[in-house]
Amino acid sequence: MNSSLDYLAYPVIVSNHRQTTAYRKKLDLGHYLFHRNRLQIAKPAVDTKPPVAHTHLILKLSKLQYEQKRIDRIEYENRQLCEKIASAHRGPAKVDCWNSYFSKSLNREMRNRELMRITLENQAILKRLGDRKTHYNRHASETDWQNSRRYIRNTTRYLLSQDE
Repeated sequence: MNSSLDYLAYPVIVSNHRQTTAYRKKLDLGHYLFHRNRLQIAKPAVDTKPPVAHTHLILKLSKLQYEQKRIDRIEYENRQLCEKIASAHRGPAKVDCWNSYFSKSLNREMRNRELMRITLENQAILKRLGDRKTHYNRHASETDWQNSRRYIRNTTRYLLSQDE
C-alpha cells in the first residue's frame, strides 16, 4: 500500500472537498481492500479437481464374491484333509489307496481257457488217484515191523521202552 508521503507528490489543487488528500487516501484504501477481497474469493476458471470416482469401477463386488468362494472352498478342502489326517492318527493303519481300475488284458480269454484246461486235468488226475486200489499189504507190513523190532531187541544192550 502506498505511504502517506506518496500523496504529497501530487499537487494540491483544491477545487472541491473531494479532492483532498485524506479523502483520496481513504477512497484508495477502500478500493484496494475491495480488490484484495475479490482476489481471495475468486474461483479458478479451470477445473483442477480429480475426476469423480465411480465405486463400481473401484470396488468390484463380483471379483470379491469369487475370491470369497475360492477361499471358502480352500478352507473346506483343508478341513477335509485335517479330518483324514486326524482319523489316520487315531485309528489303526488302513490302506486307502487301492487302485480302482482293472487291467485290460488282450489275452485274458486265452489265459482263462488255459486255466480251465489245467483245472480239468488236475481233477481227472485226482479222480484216477481216488479210484486206484492200493497194492499195500498191511498185514505183511505189520509182521515185518514186528520182526524188525524183535531183532533190534535181541541185539541191543539196553532194553527199549514198551511204547516204541
